[in-house]
Amino acid sequence: MPAPKLHAERDPDYVYVIYIAAPPQKIWDALTDGKTARSWWAGTQQDSSFKVSDPIVFRRNGKVDLRGEILEREAPHRLVYTFHLEGPGPGHDEGPSIVTYEIKPSGEMTMLKVIHSNFPKGSLSRKGVENGWPAIFSSLKTILEGGTMPKFSDWGEEEFEAAQEKQLREHAARKA
Repeated sequence: MPAPKLHAERDPDYVYVIYIAAPPQKIWDALTDGKTARSWWAGTQQDSSFKVSDPIVFRRNGKVDLRGEILEREAPHRLVYTFHLEGPGPGHDEGPSIVTYEIKPSGEMTMLKVIHSNFPKGSLSRKGVENGWPAIFSSLKTILEGGTMPKFSDWGEEEFEAAQEKQLREHAARKA
């Protein structure tokens, strides 16, 4: 299945890199776990076979947060999928973006890189992922390295919801 249409005018890609003291397979297994609610991702559960062209659905608190489609899979080193916020709303209206995970050994550590691309110019979604990916992957690192995970809400959940409300107001003002 081809990648979604690229926006003619785009915001820059968002790139985040973290080094984790775990083998690549362990990181791959955590990223592609479709059975459990993941504490390191605010209790989000993803439903997918992780096979190319199959859907991926992210659920949190019983509701669908986002949907996508698996575009590429090279276990345990690379996974690419579309990322489309559930609608309605300004984030949903932007259409799908693209998430790429790259997992590479680096000495006794493993590098996990996320590249989130295809944001339209002035994207509201990109602003959200700038805070989301560091919290998510810092949490993953903590769990995989045997640490105790703080609750996601301790990482600014209320702040995130307030930011979403602000984005909705800004979006409405731009349309007016």
